[in-house]
Amino acid sequence: MNEENTAQRLQETAAKCLSSLDAWNKDLKDTDAREGLLEAVHELRKVTSRLEIDIAMNDRKVVNAKPLPVPTHKSKMNKKDNKPLSEILPVAEIKAAGEKRKIKIEEEKQAKRDQQNQNNDNASQDTSAEAQEEKPKAPRKPRRKKMEDKGEE
Repeated sequence: MNEENTAQRLQETAAKCLSSLDAWNKDLKDTDAREGLLEAVHELRKVTSRLEIDIAMNDRKVVNAKPLPVPTHKSKMNKKDNKPLSEILPVAEIKAAGEKRKIKIEEEKQAKRDQQNQNNDNASQDTSAEAQEEKPKAPRKPRRKKMEDKGEE
């Protein structure tokens, strides 16, 4: 019976699609004819999808494999209870792990800063001893005037 039903649906939707195509070809600017053609093409796609399912089910029967269940359309499926994400995932554990990681990263940053400060202190002590032994530097030359200032003079 299912094959007969599918064959009948195929004939009806193909005929409707052809008549919608003729109506649209008569007046290409008619939006109602265009919408009707698109709807007929969509129905034809649904019938061909059903045919593909029937072919796959027949192939499984021939091979003596476990039969495929016929999928139901999304609109006919029972809606599942959507649980909040906090019930599905261990949110508290994830937050705690994140906090531990933040603390570890901050400790590593602080250790790097301490190491750099210690290196800078050692370097400044070495340079201060060298600075005392160096000769005094020559005084700096005054800055040059800008080109605009020179043009005005």
